[in-house]
Amino acid sequence: MSRACVLATLGDDPHTQGLFRVARIAQKAGLSAHVLAPGSSLDELLECVHRFNPGWLGLSYRLSPDVAVQQYRQTLQRLAAEGWLRHPNGQPRRIALAGLPESMQAVERIRAELPCEVWTMPQRSDPLGASARVLEFFDVAAGQKQRILAELKPELFPPRFPELDELASQVADNDDYRDEPPLPVPSARARGSYVERIREMDMPLLRTHFGVPAPTIGPTVAGIAALAEARVIDEISLGSSDLSQRYFGIPEAFRDRKNDGGVPYSSFEHLVEMFQASRRGNYPGMKPYAHVTGLVPFVETCLRAGMLTGAHQAVPLFWFNELDGRGPTPVHESIREHLATVRELARRGIPVEMNDPNHFSSRWAHDTVIVVDYALITAAMLANGVQDVVLQLQFNKPRETSDHGDLAKMLAGLDIARQMTDSAGARLWRETRTGIDSFDPDIDAARHQLARSTFLQLIVDPHAIHLVSYCEALHVAGVEDVIDGSKLVRRCVRVFRQHAGDRLRLRQHPLVVERRARLFAEAQLTLRYIAALDGNRPPPASATPAALVPRLADPDVLFRALDSGVLAAPGVFHPSYKAARNVVTAPVAHGFIECLDPETGAVRREQQRLSHLAA
Repeated sequence: MSRACVLATLGDDPHTQGLFRVARIAQKAGLSAHVLAPGSSLDELLECVHRFNPGWLGLSYRLSPDVAVQQYRQTLQRLAAEGWLRHPNGQPRRIALAGLPESMQAVERIRAELPCEVWTMPQRSDPLGASARVLEFFDVAAGQKQRILAELKPELFPPRFPELDELASQVADNDDYRDEPPLPVPSARARGSYVERIREMDMPLLRTHFGVPAPTIGPTVAGIAALAEARVIDEISLGSSDLSQRYFGIPEAFRDRKNDGGVPYSSFEHLVEMFQASRRGNYPGMKPYAHVTGLVPFVETCLRAGMLTGAHQAVPLFWFNELDGRGPTPVHESIREHLATVRELARRGIPVEMNDPNHFSSRWAHDTVIVVDYALITAAMLANGVQDVVLQLQFNKPRETSDHGDLAKMLAGLDIARQMTDSAGARLWRETRTGIDSFDPDIDAARHQLARSTFLQLIVDPHAIHLVSYCEALHVAGVEDVIDGSKLVRRCVRVFRQHAGDRLRLRQHPLVVERRARLFAEAQLTLRYIAALDGNRPPPASATPAALVPRLADPDVLFRALDSGVLAAPGVFHPSYKAARNVVTAPVAHGFIECLDPETGAVRREQQRLSHLAA
């Protein structure tokens, strides 16, 4: 038995942030940790077990509890059939299952039916207690356990602005936020224009994902109608199922395939039915999730169905392909398809959001890479004709980030993006959201967290807020969850405005000012390095990000930036992009996510990191 652990998500679950936390704990305990890419097959899992003969195996599934139980059973039965539940010496392998609270409760009920003993890893309100549970699973001795927990404590409880807790309590601890009136009914012009809707609103536009994971679209249609009638959301983004993203237009492909989550629409008629359900109340704009193939013709299909009218569209740059397992397309080809989609949306005057930084954050990229990525997606949108650039700023991701780190990172990204859009004569729209991974499984605590995160987001003066329902650590948001979350967020906006002067001064906190300037400077250095990947004469050291837009938007340059490891994150799993994941990152003092020297653990600045890449 080796001192190794293998960690994997099951089925089509893309959530790997928790696995990285476990991997870091394992490494502190002296174990080697091997995290499989999301979407890995059972055969790939078995091959990894065969290769490393791990003492510990962690399996996670954070989507539908019903599917979770099926996945746990299927995986454990396959391991049993192949003889991998025990080591060659007959000793049982330690196996842990993680998932939503309801999934863990279901596992407890069927323990006797499972082919082995399992550890359950339910979500906990106390992150230190959750870490202690992981260390118990790894059978770490008491003395070493206390040492590791002491090391983890500063990471798990990063610095916060206490003023925001006070405001959050003021809103979340009182039920009177539920008296918030409905949103106004927009004018006909605002119904047809995302930009006009923002201008007409007296508060940030509210957007949410919504899609009921059911066998048919019926519950989602009813839910859309209910949300529109309640007048609580300005834009509904369909929570598209993985099946819809992969096989839209091929209804027969949906047969005999499980729906891991989201609404399983398969045809043009389904899009029409869901759009028509929104034609009431405050007429929310409607948009689907980005698909993984056929993106350009899908724009035309959506518009014919009514979708994207009065809405914006999100398109990835580096993701939703072979890199993250969400689709089959090679990365280089995928980048070109995504840029072509951006051009098509721009040609039709539809505002565009490219939310790549969120995906890099999910994979523990360090803060400078996130700021660099904000610049790259802005360049990609501008070079392809977008006049209304939507920049989504996802706070509390990873949740180990401090308020100071979040604010500095977002402001630095906005600084570079604004320089680019101003130079191009385009408009920049700020959209903020809460990272779903930050929510507590305790509903009251999660409600407080949503309020607190909203107050933090309001410091960057967003034009739109993507509402993530506070229940999502427990279950997919239903209609009542969205309604309640909308009222909470809108009350936060009103309360913030009463204290705006005091809260906006948090931008001037010394840690924020210093960090913002450092990230801006380091990002410019990295952008010049990326621009030089076009093979032409390197840009002058004085070249501004705005001057580099054509180079930074070149699909070949973008691919080389990933392939060479300039855009790096520990959670880039694909074996063809080893350089892109050959980086060590961690939360350090003040709650900043930094790149570290793998041997010394010292912070590695961008000049050092890029020098190592060039060596």
